[in-house]
Amino acid sequence: MARLLFAGITAALLLPFDPAPFDTTQGAPGSQDRATFKSAASTVHIYATVQGKDGRLLTNLTRDDFEVLDNNRPRPITVFDNTPQDITVAVMFDMSGSMARQHPRIRAAAHALVNALWAKDRARIGSFGEEVAISPLLSSDKPTLIRIVNEELWPGGATPLWHATEVAMNSLDAEPGRRVVLLFTDGDDSGFLVPGSRKRVGEQAERGGFMVYAVGLEENGLSDDMNDFAAGTGGGRFLVRPEDDLGRTFAQVVEELHHQYVIGFSPEVLDGKSHKLTVRSRQPGMQVRSRRTYLANPETGGIR
Repeated sequence: MARLLFAGITAALLLPFDPAPFDTTQGAPGSQDRATFKSAASTVHIYATVQGKDGRLLTNLTRDDFEVLDNNRPRPITVFDNTPQDITVAVMFDMSGSMARQHPRIRAAAHALVNALWAKDRARIGSFGEEVAISPLLSSDKPTLIRIVNEELWPGGATPLWHATEVAMNSLDAEPGRRVVLLFTDGDDSGFLVPGSRKRVGEQAERGGFMVYAVGLEENGLSDDMNDFAAGTGGGRFLVRPEDDLGRTFAQVVEELHHQYVIGFSPEVLDGKSHKLTVRSRQPGMQVRSRRTYLANPETGGIR
């Protein structure tokens, strides 16, 4: 019964999400002038990771070290925060049949991830394979998260990677601020193939400002689609070797998430279109990762 209840959350998470209850900026229906005018008070939030030439995180930069371009046009930075950030994350583990040998390693790594969370971090844990299931609990309680890892990751089946990504994003859709999806998989999607699923997931990530991290096995790699998708959201991509400590990789992801910069700007116009977004450092030799697009939506103000 517990397994059925846990898996049953999937169907609810696939229902269309209505942003109206969470929309505090929406103007009068049909008022295009008001929607455009709202852009002056709207803020697009960006979460940026900065690494130096040696690959180490740089955490002490200032507002003046960054430049933001919206469709290649510079925009003033109106929000900046370089203090450590709490995280909200949905973690999905590939438990498909091809990962059978990795299951003990996955559970050990999941324990390391939970132990790396800070007191106010919140995580939701799920798995994909024969079933795509995610816990209804978004929790900071480590014993609860460990119990889910030990008891509620279901093995077997194919690799419904894009479906699992969609379920993870849906599970965080109503949460404020930065929402992160962390995937661990041994390859490309090989199950639950739905036409247009890759495109739909990409649109959802842009619309909601989701950040996606993908961790894969070196012998299989990550598909070009997944690499491009994760990079476009400003997330990270990691490949682990058989001898690597997978738990350390997950702890590294958590550490990186805690030390991202929050950068915000007011869009010049809310035209309902996808805008190219560029964040770069004014300091030489620094690599900045952040999302590459945002949706200038007049109904939500581009706030995500």
